[in-house]
Formats: sequence, structure tokens, C-alpha cells
Amino acid sequence: MSTSAPPASPRRAYVALPGTWAAFILLLTLTPSKDMPVTPRWELLSFDTAAHAFVFAVLALLSFFSIRRQSRFPKLQSMAMPIVIMGSTLFGGLIEILQSSMNLGRHGEWSDLLSDSIGALLGGFFAHFAGRWMK
Repeated sequence: MSTSAPPASPRRAYVALPGTWAAFILLLTLTPSKDMPVTPRWELLSFDTAAHAFVFAVLALLSFFSIRRQSRFPKLQSMAMPIVIMGSTLFGGLIEILQSSMNLGRHGEWSDLLSDSIGALLGGFFAHFAGRWMK
């Protein structure tokens, strides 16, 4: 008699989305500078700033909905917004530290961390209000 693995929990699937996106962010941000493509030069806002804000907004959005789906932890659900914003910002800070210390030709910059934080705030607030609107 063979035993099969239990089906994957839906909660696990919700955690996989922000985890996969976080891995994608690490791949992008820790790629050596010589391997990076040339980015367009924008007049009003730099491409790099917009890219940082966008990827962290998506991370915050996915993380918020993941936390809200964790039915076993109602206290965690009620604290989703501050957890997401703080966690995303700390993740951005970790990336800047890694970029500075890994000798990849990349440099940790306060402006990147600021862009990450703004993206996390925007993504978190969008997710919060979208969740309320969808109810």
C-alpha cells in the first residue's frame, strides 16, 4: 500500500507567491553590475527609482494578501499592514547591505532604500484598500 503526500495547503500557496517574488528581487538586485542591461534615462524620475518602488510595491501587495489568508493566526491578520511595510523595508535594507559588502560592482544606496520603502508603503496601502473594497 503506497502512501501519497498530502495535498499542498492553500496557505502554503499564498506564502509561495511573495517568497518567489522576493527571490526574484534578490536575483535582480544581486546580479553583478557588469551583467546588468543598460537602463533608459528618464527626465522626471530615474528608471532605477521607479523599478525599486515597483518591485517592492508588488512584494508588499503579495505579502499583504498572503498574511491575510493565514486563518490560523488572527492576530497576524490584523497586523498585516505594519508587518508588510516593516518587513519589506527591512528586506530592502538587507539588499543594500549585501550590495555594499558582496563586491559585485553594485553599491548600496540610501536612495534605493527610500524607493523600496515608498514602494512598500504604496503596495501595502493599495492592498489594504483593495481588500476593504472587495469585501
